[in-house]
Amino acid sequence: MLKKFSKYLLIIISVILITTGCSKKLNIIETKDDLNNKNIGVYTGSEYDTIAQDNIENPKILYYNSYSDQISALKSGKIDGFLTDEPLAKEIIKENKDLRILKEKLTEDSYAFAINPSKSNLQDEINKELVKMNKNGKLKIFEDKWMGNDESKKELEVYHYDDSKGVVKFATVSGSAPFAYMKNNKIVGYDIDVISYICKELGYKLEVIEMSFDGIIPALKSGKVDIAGCSIIVTEERKKSVLFSEPDYTGGIVVVVRGKNEKQN
Repeated sequence: MLKKFSKYLLIIISVILITTGCSKKLNIIETKDDLNNKNIGVYTGSEYDTIAQDNIENPKILYYNSYSDQISALKSGKIDGFLTDEPLAKEIIKENKDLRILKEKLTEDSYAFAINPSKSNLQDEINKELVKMNKNGKLKIFEDKWMGNDESKKELEVYHYDDSKGVVKFATVSGSAPFAYMKNNKIVGYDIDVISYICKELGYKLEVIEMSFDGIIPALKSGKVDIAGCSIIVTEERKKSVLFSEPDYTGGIVVVVRGKNEKQN
């Protein structure tokens, strides 16, 4: 009986040794150059694949439809980093203390609302409001509110809309904190607050429509929606398909990698 027990014990120990011994050793990423020839995660439908190819030598691009999938892939070692906008990255590491942001930004970018290409009048109206908001400090108030650390302040302003001009259909992606995300079963965030204020000032009723990021440009081109916002970067390629407002935020693309960094906030 003892021999039989010992035999089973050896089998169990062998299985443990095999599974632990064969586990993948995770790469340590300290600089952008450490990402050369590594697996890099990008959001499906974004420009991140082009940015990765421009900044990293021979990146092996893997596509994901959500940041939660990318976070899981990074922690398990399927990828060694993923690209995202700096404000989104800061939100991600707040909830994932075993992840950090590489110090080197890959780009410096302007973010803006994308607009249906046939709505140049709406583009002009939005631009006038954004210029005003820049001058009177209203845009900075929204930025401090949604990019800051005080969660109690992160609530949408409540407006009584004068919808004399009709309805504006606004497309967004709810997994894009702090620009657009779900809170208490409602889509909130910086872009939502800004466009809500603009519509109130212009006399439009706002209708928020959630969709996948790769569906936004087609929806704008087809006329399904009028405007879109969810940390959308202004690029020359996108300008061929849609109109853009004046920038409402300036930031850049960074890489999220494994490793604790308590100094990041």
